[in-house]
Amino acid sequence: MSARRLGGIGGARRLGGLAGGARRLGGLAAVGALLGACAPIPRPAVLDELDHVRAGAAAAESRRHAPGAFARAEKLRREALAAFDQGDGAGAQILGEHAIAAHAHAHALSRVARAEAAEAEAKAQGADREASLSALEAEQTRVAAEIEALDMRTKVARDAQPVVPSGKADPARERARLAAARSLALQARLLCGAARLLIAPEQPDTTAPAESAAAAVQAQSGTAAAQPGTAAAVAQPGTAAAQAQPDTAPRDAALVTQLEEATAAIKKLDASLAEAGGPARAAPTPIDQASRARAGCLAVLTAARRAATPVSRAPGVGDALLADLSAAGTWSPVRDDRGIVVTLRGLFAGGTLTRAGEARLRDLARVSAAHPAFPVAVVVHSDRELGEREAPAWAARADAVVRALRPAQGATAGAAPQGPPIAPFLAGAAAPVVDPTGGERARNARVEVVFVTPETL
Repeated sequence: MSARRLGGIGGARRLGGLAGGARRLGGLAAVGALLGACAPIPRPAVLDELDHVRAGAAAAESRRHAPGAFARAEKLRREALAAFDQGDGAGAQILGEHAIAAHAHAHALSRVARAEAAEAEAKAQGADREASLSALEAEQTRVAAEIEALDMRTKVARDAQPVVPSGKADPARERARLAAARSLALQARLLCGAARLLIAPEQPDTTAPAESAAAAVQAQSGTAAAQPGTAAAVAQPGTAAAQAQPDTAPRDAALVTQLEEATAAIKKLDASLAEAGGPARAAPTPIDQASRARAGCLAVLTAARRAATPVSRAPGVGDALLADLSAAGTWSPVRDDRGIVVTLRGLFAGGTLTRAGEARLRDLARVSAAHPAFPVAVVVHSDRELGEREAPAWAARADAVVRALRPAQGATAGAAPQGPPIAPFLAGAAAPVVDPTGGERARNARVEVVFVTPETL
């Protein structure tokens, strides 16, 4: 064969090989295309994240505290899964992200709901605790009042204990006992007078008959024969004190009975003092009887206060009045068994109130008007024993102080007095504060304005 022929045959073979390779490549490409058309769409990562969020504790809390918002997030989740099942990968991605955001919103709402529930529970617990605290405070107040009452009862019982009979003594000691007995008798009258202002202010003091103020003073001093029932402390019908008494019924019949028994004991004491202080001095000084009379009047006053003291309030109503008087800086008030006492001197020039004295009494009248629950006792002390002629003038001083302390009445004649009850008491010289024979005996002449404490001290 020639070389040209041989070359033609080789070229034809090479062309056939190339054509076969091209057919094989085309077949492979077709098979790859068919295989690619049948492969599944990959699951978006947002759906996996959504499943993780749905299974977490935040979703469980949302299901409990914000069920509406949780249901909306679940609806978006189901729509995302449906879109993925339908081959909509982009829609599944968008709906999945919306579902995650809805779960976050539901969690925020659940935290708000939980906070509101905690706030409501805290408020309920606070209200319960405040109620418990109020109950405890009321119980504490009641117990404090009972303790105070028991303390006062113990004090009264201690004062009321039977005393050992004193027995006969030498003349000098008997004279000292007589002075002490007269002082105790005066204290008993003033305590019973304070109790009467609380219990039955409309009833006159039966320890002092209206017809003989001078005889009362003389009986107390031992300068004249005494009648049963005379006393140094007087609150006479027809005086300014009697007109000041309001028309109210006794608050407690048992207290009135107890008061009358104590008053009867004072009458007996007056008779014994008159006998012991008479010229013959035939009887021993009734010092023990005087102590028992004072204790009896103190017991009545304490019982009246205890009956008027509410158990729901702590005692100490006199503290506000004492604070007001102390704040003025001019009264120097003190507290004793009767109540709060302001002592005044130099009110009178002769038998007439001075202008300065009237001004001081007007100031006290304003204090009394601000504390109307406190009855007022005006106790006039003299610097010497009073005779029959002098006693009416000193009693007139007491009435003048009462008129100055009473607020002005209305224009209607005979109108009932306004303000707390005010009663005068003539004490004589039975309770001196300095030596009655010394150079300063004039200090014994004084006026005590006693604001009778209406409740337990």
